[in-house]
Amino acid sequence: MKLTRRRTALVALGGATALAVSLVPVAVLAENADGAAQTDERPFVHIGEVQGSIGDEDTNFRSPLLGEDVAVQGVITQTIMEGENARGFYLQERADATDGDPNSSDGIYVFNSRFTTVRTVFDSPAEEEFGSNYDVEVGDEIILHGEVTQYFGMTQFSGGSSFIYDRVDSGLDIEQTVEITEINPPDDFEDSRRYFQRHLGMQMEVPADSQVISGRDVFSGSDSEVWAMRGDHEVAQRENPYERRVFRDAHPLDNNPDSYFDDGNGYRFVIGGAGVKDTLDDPYAVLSPAKTFDVITNSTRGGVNISFGKHVVNVQDQLELDTSGVDPKDNHPVQQIDRETELSIASYNVENLYDYRDNPNSGCDFVGNEGCVGDDGSTVNPPFDYVPGSEAEYQDRLVRMAEQIVTDMHSPDVILIQETEAQDVCSISDDWSPEHGAELGPDRLDCDLENTGDDNTRTNGAPDSLQELALVISEIGGPSYEASFDLDGGDLRGITTAYLHRTDRVELLEAEASDPVLGENVALDYDGEPLEMNFEVSNPKALNSVLRDEVLDQCTSSGPRACSGDNVHARAPMVGQFRIWRDEIGASTYNDVYLVNNHFNAGPDRRILQRTDQAAYVAAIGEAILAEDAQAHVVIGGDMNVFPRPDDPYAPGEEISGIGEGPSDQLVALYDSPFTNLYDQMLSDYPSAAYTFGFQGQAQTLDHLWFSPALLEVLVDARSAKINVDYPADAVNEEPAYGHLGASDHDPEVATIDASVSYAGLHKLLDYLADAGDLNAHTEAIVRANLTNAQMIGERSSTAEKAILNATVRFVDAMSRAGQLDSSTASILTSEIGNL
Repeated sequence: MKLTRRRTALVALGGATALAVSLVPVAVLAENADGAAQTDERPFVHIGEVQGSIGDEDTNFRSPLLGEDVAVQGVITQTIMEGENARGFYLQERADATDGDPNSSDGIYVFNSRFTTVRTVFDSPAEEEFGSNYDVEVGDEIILHGEVTQYFGMTQFSGGSSFIYDRVDSGLDIEQTVEITEINPPDDFEDSRRYFQRHLGMQMEVPADSQVISGRDVFSGSDSEVWAMRGDHEVAQRENPYERRVFRDAHPLDNNPDSYFDDGNGYRFVIGGAGVKDTLDDPYAVLSPAKTFDVITNSTRGGVNISFGKHVVNVQDQLELDTSGVDPKDNHPVQQIDRETELSIASYNVENLYDYRDNPNSGCDFVGNEGCVGDDGSTVNPPFDYVPGSEAEYQDRLVRMAEQIVTDMHSPDVILIQETEAQDVCSISDDWSPEHGAELGPDRLDCDLENTGDDNTRTNGAPDSLQELALVISEIGGPSYEASFDLDGGDLRGITTAYLHRTDRVELLEAEASDPVLGENVALDYDGEPLEMNFEVSNPKALNSVLRDEVLDQCTSSGPRACSGDNVHARAPMVGQFRIWRDEIGASTYNDVYLVNNHFNAGPDRRILQRTDQAAYVAAIGEAILAEDAQAHVVIGGDMNVFPRPDDPYAPGEEISGIGEGPSDQLVALYDSPFTNLYDQMLSDYPSAAYTFGFQGQAQTLDHLWFSPALLEVLVDARSAKINVDYPADAVNEEPAYGHLGASDHDPEVATIDASVSYAGLHKLLDYLADAGDLNAHTEAIVRANLTNAQMIGERSSTAEKAILNATVRFVDAMSRAGQLDSSTASILTSEIGNL
């Protein structure tokens, strides 16, 4: 079969520049259903015609030739490798042989599965020259026949339905032959999408001096990407180096701070690692471990793909980085508290802290498990990419997180933990000690990995991975911590909220049956049937209910109305009550604190109805506590997976499918409650550090701490430790570039609270000592009366107040010498009164 006419390329001697082009129908040979050869006609088109011309208002980038068999001619500009061995190449027309439309792309991607060859057309020049398969070679100009397809929005050819007709030229210098555009996207996000769509499949250049705007991301262990912006963009030129990054539109450090919803920050762009993998011929190669504020010093080019809705430039050369700029962790770091007068409460999403043990109660927490099936039919199937790849990886992560808690968070008194494993089949080994625990490694825990449920012999009420983290904290020289949780709080795949508290001055209190949320008669202001676990007496305690009928009737499988099961929470909020002593347990004043720990469903723009009810439910928990005691110290915190006001996944007036218009205001119940979001203070105090998460190059906040009115009165400070989001994610076979930094994908928040001795605290201390039988009624009455008088008189005369307090101290000493008061109790009272 002869090609009757084809695109002709007149090439100057010794050169690679096409001088003329003609596009005509091409006769090709194909096979019919019986495998016999047949002839058909396929049009010879420009690649730009395949991609389509993108208008200035277009949002639908569907190829006008989708599904058609066509012939195109172009230069192979680059080969790439995705995943562990998925290959492909970019084809781009010569710079002077395009369709001449600046709004259409002159390049296209050819997905080639795991192959490095493409089949040739039967009886074609390519078959005559190469046989049945052509080895893909950068610099070759080829004629390709194939069906135009689209894969998740990306127009492409596929090696399974594409064939090489001819190699027109070879050995071409890519940079001298095709157009290579230096990346310079517009600020508006939709305009930026059109900008990159007009270059889809083409070679684009990442300019030197581009600035990294978030830590390198790694997916499935080996695919990587780095978000950046041009070094000459106005945001990159800001005077404060910590402000040289991209914040969501509603943040005051957005590029357009005068509007909450404006351009979507289209000037950011993403660099992919598929080209580097191919260059190094290593399926596990990843981009350099870039961190926020690094500067890319080399210019490098690559083809543009669409990956998970993003236009990605898959550069061929490894990124060279100038890492000498400011260190993210030094951006308004958490301060060491004064433990004589302050206490600290933190919240930390530890990102899938699974151990390397096969939980007998789970079918989806270890390699080789078959998967998990929920009561509602939902499933979790392998591969389980959230579990550690080895024991060494898990142990290393424990040490890194322990160092974060001790070094960067300064060992908070209590930590609300999200995303630890909901597993309780281990207890602390009798052989463990802080001095020798590291030698034991995983054997620091004694585990029963055979028996399930109540038959398990090592269950102790603590989540195993968090319990092990507590031990590692002690091993590296930190304080002693204890882990606690309610196993009912876990989700199907096995993550849960939980707590870590210091044992030197914090107690997990015994739950009382009469407690408004920990007790047996919980009555929440929520119109959904409570689950049976709500009536258990427990501390900590998971609480959950069936979704309201109004929400259940609207639930769908995806989108804004999606629901994860029939309950309000897939991961039940967990309430814990802790007593935090100013000094040693039982030897000082104290604060009783209720903590409501949350991990809402993910995806701020999805599950709108369910997440709105999740916020209403936890607000109801907090309000139930305050209804019993308006002065109660209550924290509602955790990963709520949605932004604080005024930020929102939906702009005002934007359609929310099946619900209405934006903003979605999913935390409205909390904002309407007596609780205050500490984000507002963080934003006011130091806006460049007011974020806890990074997504597609934008700093944002998903993690929250809400304080009750009485607790807010004694708030000293609230900060987010910049220890994860801005550092490179871990990759297979790569040592962490920044030690203990980057061990999770969230930054923890730490709140400092004034715990100095107060009159109210002293009265509570008297209650405690009297209830313990350490204080007789006579002494209690006189001391209490003196404190009341001193407080009243102190409003008018500090001298008189001091005199009464000194007299009270002398009275306590006298009662001790008379044998009416234990010396240790007397010492506690005199010390605390003296600290007033």
